[in-house]
Amino acid sequence: MARVWFVRRRGGQWVAPGGKPAFELALADLIFPLDLGTHRGVMDDPPVPAPELPPEPPEALQRVMVEVEPKDFDGLEFSGYAPGFYDSPYSPAAAVRRLTARRAVGVRASA
Repeated sequence: MARVWFVRRRGGQWVAPGGKPAFELALADLIFPLDLGTHRGVMDDPPVPAPELPPEPPEALQRVMVEVEPKDFDGLEFSGYAPGFYDSPYSPAAAVRRLTARRAVGVRASA
């Protein structure tokens, strides 16, 4: 499962207050809702989990980053993505709306 981090800038780093991902979903379920193109790779400025900081609401954070590991590609037919971090053009608050709406539609469709 790919990890979705909501982060803000602290000094020279992106930090994830609370130290835990906001979502853990299959990469295939994140690409279109978060507009994760292969050109959005973040090579030299990855987020740092900050468990020492209290969690913050999405509206208080600045950026969405998705962490992808090699195991996240198992069974996928597309290529071009590599392990690492990708950023989304959406705000954390918009990402929550887009991901929860997608899951709610999936629940209704399967009921």
